[in-house]
Amino acid sequence: MGKKLFSILFLTLLAISFIGCCGQGKDKPTKKGSIQPSANKNEQSSGNTGESSPYKDVILKLGRIPYTNSSQMVLQHEAFLKYLAEKIGVKAVRLQTAPDYSSILKKLVAQEIDIAWMASLSAVEARNDPEVELLCKPVRYGTTSYRGIILTRQDSGIRKLKDLKNKKFAWVDKESASAYLFPKAMMLEANIDPDRDFAEVDTLGKHDAVVYNVLLGKYDAGACYDDARNTLRDKSKKDELIILATTQDISNEPLVCRKSLPQDLRDRIKAALLELNNKTPQGREILKDLAEVQGFVKVDARDYDSIEKVLKALEKYKR
Repeated sequence: MGKKLFSILFLTLLAISFIGCCGQGKDKPTKKGSIQPSANKNEQSSGNTGESSPYKDVILKLGRIPYTNSSQMVLQHEAFLKYLAEKIGVKAVRLQTAPDYSSILKKLVAQEIDIAWMASLSAVEARNDPEVELLCKPVRYGTTSYRGIILTRQDSGIRKLKDLKNKKFAWVDKESASAYLFPKAMMLEANIDPDRDFAEVDTLGKHDAVVYNVLLGKYDAGACYDDARNTLRDKSKKDELIILATTQDISNEPLVCRKSLPQDLRDRIKAALLELNNKTPQGREILKDLAEVQGFVKVDARDYDSIEKVLKALEKYKR
């Protein structure tokens, strides 16, 4: 009986040890230099998909700011992430949201994520960071730029920017080009000081939140990107809102990756993005839930010069 009990205990300990060893191969946080191609030369010379890929065991993380609730974002990105994983030849690409615009770049530089879907304003800092590579930018509504708007309700009585004095105003985020930086510059030019002239100011974090709260009358006016009104489920409600002012064109936000990734992996990521568009049935299916994205095109660091100019202009107002 003693020998039998000893055998059972020995086998149990052996099984626990085996499980523990296997568990060490599960997903680990991204570390500098941790993503490398397979040492197998045959794999490295093969195509970029399936079992033949030298990165078939790699899990990449794509960071993005939530433009709607996080659970909805995961569903909307499911087909897109699956496409990237298959096209790049990695085990998976997973979405990781960040609480604000500045956090995305910090996570990328800290190598907590591998790819980042930036905000346009963050591109100014990203393009000057030696650890970051610009990959591409999205196309929406047939164009690679967008605008910010200041909106209010039809029945608010507000018809000009000067009418915003002593009103309740909603921003999205102070690091948003379309929903803070450019609208603020327009207000200052119209002799409205957003830091002093409003009765109440709040930052709501999401573009759709600004639209809904202005529509409900919780705020007299707000700033968001021009297509945020399309997030309204009842499209007829869009007619209850009017646009007080529209900013100049702003280049669409860039997708970037960290340069510490192997060069050929960065090339794979870029190629996968640039090949995706809505000109094929497969492409349309992948992009259909991706916030009106129709495809991706090459990006140039100079695309964000206008943002830097506005930033410098705002600095002058502070003085």
